[in-house]
Amino acid sequence: MDAPLALGELGPVDFPTLGWQVIDWIEAYLCHGPGDVQGAPMRIDDEYALFVCHAYRLRDDGRRATRRAFLSRPKGRAKSELAAALSCAEALGPVRFDGWDARGDPVGRPVVAPSVLNFATAEGQAGNTYEAVRYMLLTGEVFRQYHLREQQVGVTGTTLPGGGTITPETAADSSKDGGKETFVVFDETHLWTLPRLHRLHSTVRRNLGKRKAAQPWALETSTMYAP
Repeated sequence: MDAPLALGELGPVDFPTLGWQVIDWIEAYLCHGPGDVQGAPMRIDDEYALFVCHAYRLRDDGRRATRRAFLSRPKGRAKSELAAALSCAEALGPVRFDGWDARGDPVGRPVVAPSVLNFATAEGQAGNTYEAVRYMLLTGEVFRQYHLREQQVGVTGTTLPGGGTITPETAADSSKDGGKETFVVFDETHLWTLPRLHRLHSTVRRNLGKRKAAQPWALETSTMYAP
């Protein structure tokens, strides 16, 4: 089974990556989610920029090198906000390899018919990630530039103009076999302690192997333990 990419293992960016394009897209089109700086243009700090670059690292053939990334930081570090920004990028941004430019740098393109899932821990709640997704899509520049409509960005899910969806899911629902997701966020997985949640996690990760051309991957967020 693929080992998750963890923030503490990251070094300098000396490899091909779409991370810089993804960061540029986020900062151009998205705003910060609910909180003290809500509505302000989104900015990715150096630590998270390094994480994004590794998460979008490419192999020599242009395919994604990472299938699973794990982000464990203290409370208040805006982990869910970063997950939301990446969810928006995976739905609309240049997140898959589309060739090399004249300088030998990779060029990105959007996913065809993306299927983005945001898993929350609590039953009956959209979760911090999707709540931030919805705020970003309705408030940021992306709303105007991508011709979104308010009725497309709902509490129970978002329908994308060019086809595809962003859907909030609850970890209480273990019937996710057969999905064809292109990007999944597992939020607060340190709370996924029950056997049925372990089974759900395994099932969804198996689903990620079904759309090989879309190069699906998963991001897990977790509150860092106290030393």
